[in-house]
Amino acid sequence: RGALGGMPELKDIKDQIEIKMTPEGLRIELLESPVSGFFDSGSARMNSAGEQVLMAIGRELAKVSNGVVFEGHTDSRPFSSAEGYTNWELSADRANTARRVMQRSGLEPRQVQGVRGCADTHLRAPDDPYNARNRRVTIIVQHLKTATP
Repeated sequence: RGALGGMPELKDIKDQIEIKMTPEGLRIELLESPVSGFFDSGSARMNSAGEQVLMAIGRELAKVSNGVVFEGHTDSRPFSSAEGYTNWELSADRANTARRVMQRSGLEPRQVQGVRGCADTHLRAPDDPYNARNRRVTIIVQHLKTATP
């Protein structure tokens, strides 16, 4: 949170980054808004704001040994192409894009514990399935596992 807060170029999107502790670990969510996001529309190509955020997170997570899981989520707006590319592929591709950016900035491959494409199966706003905040990438920093004697 501190590393991201010190980046003046991200001041306009700070409300789109949510960080909280959950039973699974530290959950970092990059939420789209109606006016801005982290990816080009309908694409897994990340824009510069998304890349800056994920590079900062990657540099910080490279300093710890926790496992990391990446999730991609979409809204419920149908997305498909003639080739059969749907929200499932889009969400998985966005999660993989996030993983690659973070690995380029220092996250170790051994830290990656999973990449999940969730499509619209876990909506943040279930009462508003087309809400932009349903489109997001989630980075889960898993709790360290303690050895049992």
